[in-house]
Amino acid sequence: MSLAPQKLSLFYRQLARQLTAGLTLAQALRAPSAAPAADCHRVAALAETGQSVRTLIAAAGPWLPEHDRPFLTAAAESGRLPLVLNNLADRYAQIHATRIRVALACAYPLLVFHFGALIFPFLRLIDFEHGFNWSLPAYLGGLLVLLLPVWGGGAVFYLLLRKRHPLALGLLDRLPAISGYRENQALADFAFALGNLLEAGAPIGSSWLNAGRIARSTRLENAAAHIHAAIENGLAPGPRLAATAAFPAEFVARYMTGETTGSLDASLLALAADYQSRANQRLVVASMLYPGILFGAVALLVVYFVISFYAGYFGTLNRLADGM
Repeated sequence: MSLAPQKLSLFYRQLARQLTAGLTLAQALRAPSAAPAADCHRVAALAETGQSVRTLIAAAGPWLPEHDRPFLTAAAESGRLPLVLNNLADRYAQIHATRIRVALACAYPLLVFHFGALIFPFLRLIDFEHGFNWSLPAYLGGLLVLLLPVWGGGAVFYLLLRKRHPLALGLLDRLPAISGYRENQALADFAFALGNLLEAGAPIGSSWLNAGRIARSTRLENAAAHIHAAIENGLAPGPRLAATAAFPAEFVARYMTGETTGSLDASLLALAADYQSRANQRLVVASMLYPGILFGAVALLVVYFVISFYAGYFGTLNRLADGM
């Protein structure tokens, strides 16, 4: 399992500063950092025996994300490792900040829901004719009726997403705000990957293939494979982007401008920043919309139980009045 975004950002930033200051890679890896010390020392020992950078990166433990390894390999082999490390550090810092905002937005509605789930089963145990009838099985049953669908459904959906099941991905692509976030995030990831690989000096053909895999979008991965085939035939990618139907007109125009002016890596990194900003905006909307829907569901549940409570109360009063 890879390190959390915040720890990766700190590790990459520290490593970039140490390399820029003149330390060797082995010396930088042996310094205390957010990465697992034992694994860093093991990789440092390999570096001291003269192993290639590609071997060192491949030997790193699962804490180093797989999709970062092509960047690091290409950057180290071209002598641009500090530059790419700083780019990665900035990106992971942004990812961490976005996750914090989303978590804070979701925390209050989830807290209210779980608080209500603990209280509402008590109300169902109140009988206005016989008083409060405590029953642990009845209370737990009422609790599970509320929590089990939420926890169970959430767990199943999470597992399907981890396995990239088409059903779960298709559902996300049809949800308001979430679909826009996923589309823009995939483009941001693709542009960031391709820009960094080219900036690190990687061949453009392999850069397209790796960027397609990193974007985690079937449409972009297929388009990247198509462009890679064109590059292998000696053709420039720019004029062929529109034919893939995977890239917006803005992306195509700015890619072709960068290709023509010789500033393709800078154009791609600027595109990545723009799409990441749009993805973050969609995510903020989603973090307000769906917790709001959950909060509304809790409010409706409260109204239902309040009405049921008073209906039972007045029903008991009416029966007492009729019996007098």
